Amino acid sequence: MVKLTISFFHVPYQNNKRFIGPTCFLSMALVRQSHGFKRYAFSVCYDGLNSLGFSYQGNNEHCITQQGTDLRGLHSIEGKIRLALSALVDGRTYDLNTDLPCLWKGDNFENFQVSSRTDRHVHALKNTFHVDIRRKGVDLMWKPQNLVRGLNFYLVKMARDGINQCGQNYSHIISPNILRCSDNDVRITSCRPAPVELIPNKLFAEGMGNSNDQPPYISWNARFTATSRTYIYRILCHRLPKRNENMSGFVEDYGYPFEAGRSWRIHCREPLELDAMRKAGTILTGTHDFTSFRGKGCYRSTPITTIDDIRIYSSPLLYDDFSVTNHHPRGHFHNDNNSQLISVVVKGNAFLYRQVRNIVGCLVEVGKHKILPSQVEEILLARNRGIAPPMAPPQGLYLANVEHGDFPI
Repeated sequence: MVKLTISFFHVPYQNNKRFIGPTCFLSMALVRQSHGFKRYAFSVCYDGLNSLGFSYQGNNEHCITQQGTDLRGLHSIEGKIRLALSALVDGRTYDLNTDLPCLWKGDNFENFQVSSRTDRHVHALKNTFHVDIRRKGVDLMWKPQNLVRGLNFYLVKMARDGINQCGQNYSHIISPNILRCSDNDVRITSCRPAPVELIPNKLFAEGMGNSNDQPPYISWNARFTATSRTYIYRILCHRLPKRNENMSGFVEDYGYPFEAGRSWRIHCREPLELDAMRKAGTILTGTHDFTSFRGKGCYRSTPITTIDDIRIYSSPLLYDDFSVTNHHPRGHFHNDNNSQLISVVVKGNAFLYRQVRNIVGCLVEVGKHKILPSQVEEILLARNRGIAPPMAPPQGLYLANVEHGDFPI
């Protein structure tokens, strides 16, 4: 057994603020480990259609807000994971449809941090987070595979219990949100112990540590160690049928139920001009001041970010696997209106609040010939959100990947 000795030392103050140096932060990490906690890194995928976004909102989940918005049956992705953690490592289970406690910290887990906080209705093929979990006993740490299986078990169980209980309780009005909920909308896909070495804090290195609020070294952190984030935005462009004598002015929605809540469905007379959209995307690639594409309420201290790449792909909307006989060509069933499925792939290290959706909204206007690619540069240089095109809706956005350098999750 390894004996851990921690010495206490004087923490200096500068400008009436406590300065946290590398030695102090190392001791904080050692204190956490001495209490039996170990940091784990997770990857998770989820359908964000019936969620309140990723970030946990405490008592503002599963409620009717003061403004009258019915959020009963709706939870954040983080809230669901925290409930599953509470059940797995704390041994406490809760009914999703009753008043839930605040789970900012459990008895045996703490320091939950996600790499990318997605909005409401935004999906993720891969997001990452870390959490400190206390060992089960003396020298008995949680195995990563057991954490994955256990969390997924409780994620499904609590969702099913909530749906079943509402279905059996005929004396109350069931919220439509609960009827739309699925027991298969959140999945933990992988887990591994996080590195124990301290790493340089990039916020301190970028000069944000001058206020002494940022330590120069930190433990491995899902947010600050992310080296690349990739988003995919899916657009379903429907060609409107030509008007004839049999049409009374009603435009049919060629939306296809399989794409509801999975893409931005657009009606247009002509397909989007992809070459113009790609040219506009090239203008936005690189390091720029993206104030014109910054969402209201953005918390970042600077609007300057770097976009590594913007790529745009297009293909006809084909559901190949629905071909049932040899007499029908594969994909025949859903291509009668020449629907165009467009994917906008945006890759960068970090993004402003709603930056990707604002960029996609601008690119679509370019594709519709409402603005020219050269005007996109004018919008960018103006640094004025008010002159930029409207933002794209959230349901077509997917966080596709988060990379952490040489530490795969």
